[in-house]
Amino acid sequence: MILSDNEDPAVKADESVFNSEFEQEKTEPVIIQITRLFKRDIWCWVNAIQKMWWLFAIFPLLFATVMFLIRTMTTTNVYVANCGLIRQEVTDTRNGILPPGYVNVQRSIILNLFKSRAVLEETVKRLSLPYTAEQLYNNISVNSEKNSDYYFVSASSKDPTISAALANTLADVFIEEYKKLIRRNLEDLNDSYVRTQNDLEKQLSDLDERLKKVSAENNLTTIENDVAFNNQRLLQVEDQLTRSSSTLESVKQALYELQGELANTPEQVVTSREKSTAAEDELTHAEAKLREYEQIYASGNPLLIQQRELVKRLKAAVEKARQEEEDGENDVNRKVIVARNPTYTQIEVAIASRRAEIKSLTNEINLNNETAIQLRSRRELLAALQPTIRQIEVDIQQNKERINDTKVQIATIRSFLDRSFSDISIQELAKAPNTPLGRKRGIWAVVGFVLGTFVSLFVIICLEFFNLTIRSNVDIEQALKIRMLGMIPVLDQKHRADYYSALQTMTSNGKPFFSQASPEHPLLLVFAPDKRSDFDEKTKEEFCETLKIRMGCNYVIISPVKEEEFSQKQLPLLINDYLYQFTEEAPKPGKDHTVYFKLDDLSFISPLTDEQIQRVKKAYKSVSLIVWDLFDFELHRQLFAEIAHNADVTVIPMKYAQTSKLSIYRVLQFLKSFHVRNIVGFLYNVNNKHYNKVTL
Repeated sequence: MILSDNEDPAVKADESVFNSEFEQEKTEPVIIQITRLFKRDIWCWVNAIQKMWWLFAIFPLLFATVMFLIRTMTTTNVYVANCGLIRQEVTDTRNGILPPGYVNVQRSIILNLFKSRAVLEETVKRLSLPYTAEQLYNNISVNSEKNSDYYFVSASSKDPTISAALANTLADVFIEEYKKLIRRNLEDLNDSYVRTQNDLEKQLSDLDERLKKVSAENNLTTIENDVAFNNQRLLQVEDQLTRSSSTLESVKQALYELQGELANTPEQVVTSREKSTAAEDELTHAEAKLREYEQIYASGNPLLIQQRELVKRLKAAVEKARQEEEDGENDVNRKVIVARNPTYTQIEVAIASRRAEIKSLTNEINLNNETAIQLRSRRELLAALQPTIRQIEVDIQQNKERINDTKVQIATIRSFLDRSFSDISIQELAKAPNTPLGRKRGIWAVVGFVLGTFVSLFVIICLEFFNLTIRSNVDIEQALKIRMLGMIPVLDQKHRADYYSALQTMTSNGKPFFSQASPEHPLLLVFAPDKRSDFDEKTKEEFCETLKIRMGCNYVIISPVKEEEFSQKQLPLLINDYLYQFTEEAPKPGKDHTVYFKLDDLSFISPLTDEQIQRVKKAYKSVSLIVWDLFDFELHRQLFAEIAHNADVTVIPMKYAQTSKLSIYRVLQFLKSFHVRNIVGFLYNVNNKHYNKVTL
C-alpha cells in the first residue's frame, strides 16, 4: 500500500498509475523482463571503452606482429611468368561464310576454359610435373581487362624456368581445347538442325493429315470451288423464292376477290320443276368437290379416288331416275322448288382452285426456304473453315520451305566440320623471370592490426554487455522498472556540494510520499537491501537528517541485529518484546534515534504478522517517520517481505558498480509476489566523473 492513512487526491492518482504499471509488468513475459536487464546508459559504453583503452594499444600491435611473422616464416620466393594471347576476327567471319547459327564463344567461357580440368591435366602431363590438377589450379591465373581481346596467362613457381614453361604449355593446350570446343559447338549446331528438320517433317505430316481430316469431315474438294458452287446454288434458290412469293401474292389477291364475289352471290335460287332435283343437286356438289380435290391432291390419293367413285354412283342414280321418268314409273311433283345457284357453285370451284394453288406455292416456298437455310449454313461453315484451311495450306508451304533451308544449312555445316580454325593465338611467349614476387608482408601486418582492433572492441563489448551491475538511472528505471529517488555521488571535499545536492534531490523526488507524513499519520519507511554490504549506514543517516531538515520529519530508526552480535547495552533499546506483545510499552530510541530488532529464534519460528508490524506506528506517535532498516534478503525472505508489505514506502539502496541487477530483479519478483507495490530505489557511492556525465 502507498500511504494508506492519507486521503490526498494527488497521492491516490500516483498510486493508481503505479498500480497500473505493476499489473502491466505482471503480465509481461519473463523472457522480456530478463532481456530488459541488459539495458544501460550510453555513458556506460563510453566509460567501458575509456577504461580499457589499453586493449586498443596491445591487441592491434600484437596481431600485426604475429601476422607479419607468420607471413615471413610460411612463404618463400615465387617467380611468375606471363604468356600473352590475342583474340582476332577470323577470315571466315569477315567474309560472312561461317555456318548459319554459329555464335562466337563467350568471353566468360574462354576464361573458365583456361583453368578447366582437361587443360590443367594435359599441361601437367606434358611437362611431367609432380603436381595435381588442383595444385596447378592454385598456381595459374588468367587476367583480361573488360571489353579487351588480350589475355594474360600467369604461372607461378619456385623455379623461374618452370613458371615460363607452365605458362607457354598451358597456352598451347588451351588453344587445342578451344578448337575442340568450337568443333563441338558446330556438331551441336548440326544436331540441332537435324532435330529441327525432323520436327518440321513431322509437323508437315501432321498438317497434311489435318487437312485431309477436315476435308473428309466437311465433304470438301477444294475450298474455293466449294464456296463458288454453294454461292451459285444459293442465288438460284433465292431467285425461285422471289418468283414464288410474287405469284403467291397474286393468287392470294385473286382469292380475296373471289371470296368477296361469293359473299354477294346467293347460294340457292327458287325454280319450278316437275319433280324434285335433289339427286341432280347432290351430283353437282360431288362434281365440284371432285374438281377441288383434283387441284389439291395427286391422282393416286385415296380421297380423290373415293370422290370419283361417289360421282360415278350419283351419275348412275340420276340416269336411272331419268329412265324411270321416261317409262312413267315415278310420280311427278308439280310444285315450286328451291335449287342451288350454279353461279355460286362455279365461284366455289374457282376459290377451291385458288386455295389449291396457294397451298402448292406455299409448299414450294417452304421447300426452297429449307434448301436456302441449308445452303446458308453451308456458306457459314465454309466461311469459318476457309481461314483455317488457308492457314494450314500456308503452314504446309512454309514448312516445306523451312525444310529445304534446313537441308541446305546441314549440308553447309557438314562441309565446314572438315576444317579446323581458331580466333585465338599466342601473341607473346612467356620468358623466365629474374626477380621473385613480393610476399606482401606489410598487407598482412595491416590486416592483423585491423583484426586486433576488432578483437579489442569485441572483448570490451562482451565485458560491458555481461556487466549487470547498477550504474545509472537507466538500470533502475528502464531495466528494473522501479521508481528512482536519486543518485548520490561519493562524499569528498571537492564534490561535497554534489553529495548534499543529491540528497536534497532525493527528498524532492519522494515528496509525494514524504510530504504526507505527520505525527498523526506516521510514515513507515523500509530500507530493503539485497545485502548489508550494499548498504551504507552513513548514507541512510544523512538521508534521514535531510528529510528532517527539509520536510520537518522527526524520525526513529529500527536497526537489525543478529542474535550472536547482540550486546547488553542494546537490551533497553530492543523492540522485539513490544512487537510480540510481551510488553505494553515500546522502548525509547537513543540519541542516535535508533532502536533494535533482533533476529532470534522466535522471529524465525513465528514471523511477525501484519497487526504486529502495524503496532510500530502506534508506538511512536511523536515522530512523523519510522525507518525500518532490514537485514540481508537471503537471511529471512518471508519476514523481509512481510515487513515490506506493511510499509508505506519500500526503498532499495543500490551501490554503484557492485549491486547486481539480477539479484535486485530476484528481490523484486519475490516482493511483488507479496503484493509489495510501493517500491523505490536509489543509487549511491557513484563515481564523481560518471555522476557528472549521467543525467538524472
